[in-house]
Amino acid sequence: MLPSVVLAAELQHNFNSPAFNGQGYSSHVLTIKQLEDQAKEKNRAAVEALKAKAEAEAANTPTARFIANLESRIYSQLAKQLTDSMFGEGATCTTRGVVCGTIPDIGGNSISWKLGDGSDNGMIVITIQSLTNASDITTMKVPAGTFYF
Repeated sequence: MLPSVVLAAELQHNFNSPAFNGQGYSSHVLTIKQLEDQAKEKNRAAVEALKAKAEAEAANTPTARFIANLESRIYSQLAKQLTDSMFGEGATCTTRGVVCGTIPDIGGNSISWKLGDGSDNGMIVITIQSLTNASDITTMKVPAGTFYF
């Protein structure tokens, strides 16, 4: 028997992935999270683009264009008739503070007008109120004597 020298060392194994060894793990997780968020945002943007394209195509049909044009003309005529009744010859607004006219429902809104009194003296006060939300009120004040031609 011949003696021989035997050398031994502890086996060392290191993982290359930070998910296993813990070194740089937080930046690894952060990178993965950022990639996931970017992919989700890209998908969300693609869905929104498709919705916008579909809405644009739906609004650009001949029927939709006709309806939009018809509504525009009806509102234009209505505005002219309201203006004539407020400011033209034979205007219906003659008593201060009393509502001269009302349109109870047009496009989900109620429109009324009156000849102002007090601090609104000399003004026509037009009030537009939402029928679905009573607190949604728009008030316009127009000088009454300036629109006679």
